[in-house]
Amino acid sequence: MDPVLQAVQVIPELTLASIGTTIVVALLAIVVARLLFSIAIRLAVVAAIAAGLFWYFGLFQLLPI
Repeated sequence: MDPVLQAVQVIPELTLASIGTTIVVALLAIVVARLLFSIAIRLAVVAAIAAGLFWYFGLFQLLPI
């Protein structure tokens, strides 16, 4: 068998449906990543504010660490 034909058989067919599915999955991954990053940033800000208040009022002494 011709080596070129063998190589073509190994490569999956690029159809409009597969390209569309890939684009949709990539866009969903970007949206989910942005959402998780946004939540993580908000939690970090809240934790930093809480730590600052604990430090300002000297409440770290009361924590059982």
